Amino acid sequence: MVRRKLQWKLALFFYLILLNVFTKSLPIDKTILESTTVSDTAFNSLPILEIPTDVPLRSNVVTNVQVQNATATERNITRNIIVSEVRPGQNAAAYSIELNFDGDSFEGRAIINVLLRDDTLEDEILLHAEDITVNSVVKILDNSQLIPLDYTEDDGILEISVPDNLIATRHNLHIEYSGSFESNGHGLHLGEYGGNSYVAMNLYPTHARRVFPCMDELTQRPNISFSFNGLDYNNIVTNSMPQQNSQTQFRGLTGTPHSWGMMAHNFDFLVTPHTNVQIFGRPNLQGVQHDQASVAISSYFSFLNEWTNRNYFDIVFEQDGRMLIFILPDISTDWYSLSIVGLWEGYVFMENTHSIKQRRIALVKIAEAMASQWFGYLIYPNNWRNQWIISGFASYAAWEAVYSFQTSSSDNDITMLDVNTLFVTEVIQESLLLDSYASSQVLEPEESLFDEVEIRDHINGLVKLKTPAIFRMLRLILGDEEDDFIHRAAQSIVTKEPLTAVISRDFYDAVVTNWFQAGKDLIESISDYMETWLHNSGYPVVHVTLRSGGVFLTQERFAFTNVEQIEYPIPITYATSLNPDFEDENVYPNLMLEQSLSLDVAMEDEGWILFNIQGQGYYRVNYADELWEHIIEALDDPERREEIHPLNRATLIDDALNLARAGKLSYDIALELVLTMEHETEYAVWKAFVRNMDFLRKRLTALVLDDEDLDQDIYLRMVRRTVGLVEDELSFYPDTRTSEGSMVSLTRGLVMDHACRANYDPCIAAAVDWFYDSDGEVNPDIPYDIRPAVYCTMVREGDDDVIEALQDRLEIERTMYERVVILESLGCSQDEDFINSLLDETISNNSPYSIEERSKIFAAVASASYDNAFIAMNFMSRRTNDIREKYGGSEKLEELIFILADNMANQELSTEFQIWVNSVLSNLDDSEDIARRALEMVITHLTWDQQHLEDVYEWIDENDARTLTASLFVLVTTLCIAFLQH
Repeated sequence: MVRRKLQWKLALFFYLILLNVFTKSLPIDKTILESTTVSDTAFNSLPILEIPTDVPLRSNVVTNVQVQNATATERNITRNIIVSEVRPGQNAAAYSIELNFDGDSFEGRAIINVLLRDDTLEDEILLHAEDITVNSVVKILDNSQLIPLDYTEDDGILEISVPDNLIATRHNLHIEYSGSFESNGHGLHLGEYGGNSYVAMNLYPTHARRVFPCMDELTQRPNISFSFNGLDYNNIVTNSMPQQNSQTQFRGLTGTPHSWGMMAHNFDFLVTPHTNVQIFGRPNLQGVQHDQASVAISSYFSFLNEWTNRNYFDIVFEQDGRMLIFILPDISTDWYSLSIVGLWEGYVFMENTHSIKQRRIALVKIAEAMASQWFGYLIYPNNWRNQWIISGFASYAAWEAVYSFQTSSSDNDITMLDVNTLFVTEVIQESLLLDSYASSQVLEPEESLFDEVEIRDHINGLVKLKTPAIFRMLRLILGDEEDDFIHRAAQSIVTKEPLTAVISRDFYDAVVTNWFQAGKDLIESISDYMETWLHNSGYPVVHVTLRSGGVFLTQERFAFTNVEQIEYPIPITYATSLNPDFEDENVYPNLMLEQSLSLDVAMEDEGWILFNIQGQGYYRVNYADELWEHIIEALDDPERREEIHPLNRATLIDDALNLARAGKLSYDIALELVLTMEHETEYAVWKAFVRNMDFLRKRLTALVLDDEDLDQDIYLRMVRRTVGLVEDELSFYPDTRTSEGSMVSLTRGLVMDHACRANYDPCIAAAVDWFYDSDGEVNPDIPYDIRPAVYCTMVREGDDDVIEALQDRLEIERTMYERVVILESLGCSQDEDFINSLLDETISNNSPYSIEERSKIFAAVASASYDNAFIAMNFMSRRTNDIREKYGGSEKLEELIFILADNMANQELSTEFQIWVNSVLSNLDDSEDIARRALEMVITHLTWDQQHLEDVYEWIDENDARTLTASLFVLVTTLCIAFLQH
């Protein structure tokens, strides 16, 4: 007992000395102050926090006042314009955070140095405190007294009242609080795998408030230090180096709250792909799984260091001197903490022989995560409305890294991915589709973003795709092959002071600084050009009509519904049948369309003219009917078709089907163009076909479902007319003994999955033939890229034995990605009881599936068929809270809401969705506004059904030339080939 009292007195003595150091410069009226007793825990030793006494008070929000050619002094003045939002005149200079863990909860203590401006001295101090319980708030005086302060917690805000006799410009607050682990990758995440666990602290974008009371805004750049106690793991790493002789206390770093990260783990060290770059993963992984990722990471690290002209290890002082890449078995979420990169295992680890689709996803995901160490940590947005700059640079740099990696060997290496094709199909065309809805988001909102839901919605939305697409277009406008001014702008920004908050003006200045001497004058002002694209949703469509001696171009704003007209500055590139120049040099524009443009161009009779070379511009093109006819004639001739670049053939399919969907082009023309796909084998063109024809397939299937008078195979007839060349030349039976081009494998997998879902008999026959081996188990030699088609088809067409065989295969799969391929295929079952039980398993407390696997199962069910979409809708409406909790939080819930909305394929399903969203019992909580935007998508689709669906049905019914005899001949031929090959 005596010894315990002595220890308590020593702790108190040293703590009071520490407090005196913290507070010796506080300008406080010390008259008539009472000494106060606080809990014993307040006197435990805290990590040392040196409170700076000369920290300037920063404004919390900066308006983007655009000053063309402004001086540096004028721009600094612009940055200091204060907008009265959140907590004007309050700032946190430093935090010292101690977290003590016990089971699945923690006790936290924070010492926060708060600065107030003179006009806010009497205001309550406001801190974010979400999902944590504050137990006490104490003000530390310079005479070592501790004064309890009154406080309230309301809607995630901690309001602290300072009595009149304690009013000062600087306060040292000591706050005790408690909280618990999350299971969604945010805040303090407790990850689980195979009976093991790890703890990850991910504070991006607004989750610092779930770990400690804070001013969780981007304009706050305090010094933050952490101490972690009670974590029973072999390793604890953070952004910064540990304090001397300590494994739990870490040195402070100056930066925004969201930029800190931590990982406490027992993961295995796997490999060092580059000096001081290390990869960690769960124990007992097969050694070959990290080889592909390791080579890519090494390439990317070297590339990004050189591309940014900023050495990664010199980003900030006191940083951990490594890049630590953690391959996480359970979650996929964004990370922006220096030194710690978190990637979901399913995106990264692959066998030496693997799915090309997985490699396509993995190479981009890894590159984007690594690029975020520079663009996201080193520079970050001044407000989340400026996230477009960060997303644009990070994605742009990532795709450049992937391109460099995939073109570093011989140009004739067929195993390499065509990165330009992937950028056009996965970024530009995908963004154009999502940006076609009237409710699509603008890249830069007019007002600054402070609300957590609005921030989450914005940074996870269209900005991730549209910004790099706009950057690509701007890069082509400004330079040529030798001059990449987006690259130069990125270098200019990241070589400034570390941890720089950027606004639009920074981007404009960085581009102009390098570009003004280039002599290319398509645009006069970078800011004027960009602001049209930043502040308006949607994009233009260029209309092309014939005139004497050439063509006449006009534009209008494109959307699936009526929208206000806006004029965009549109870069123009073109080729003609007389001069079919689609080479890389011709993607750089020499013309700009503002309102209208007359173009003198020589054209042959019945010849074609095509705009937007290689689909690099962020716009669509609509041609006069006569020109469409000439284009269709060329595409329907196998020899003439080859004169047109595959990316332009893809753009024609993408534009035509979306123009028809918006009512700007007759479906007679669009579907006639689609039928020319019978001559096509290129991935880009088939990607455009599948993306857009899937929309028709789902709605035609729903249309004929309950009407026996309609042809149940109406969409199948389109597949029969278009898939022939792929089936003949690429085959559904690839020779596994020989290697083939990566893009060929991607194409076969894409087309076969689409054809099988449309019930194309030769595809189903191939799936049946591939599925079992000689022992009656799942054939391990099924080519990786057709496994999704084979598995899904067998589950849909087969019996319980198929599901049992796949579940047995699931137990021995070596990679997370291949596990997901199987789990997604289970969602194809047409057994209602099985699907319900599968969904129930995803939310059970002892679910056998990881968090990421659960959301992928739900998405697969919702997309599999009309009946399964109905089951998924019912499950979502009944178990919204469980989905939010078990699938990874509101972010994942909202992602799945949009997937569900896209599969509401008729009036009945749409009504169910609308009833759920509008119900007061929907349990949507903070996702309600986002769900209403998804509902707008559903209503847009329903309007299309009413206006176009019957016309599409009738056109296919009247224009199907393939006879039953021909179809039977193809089926018999396919079965014969299968019998001979196997």
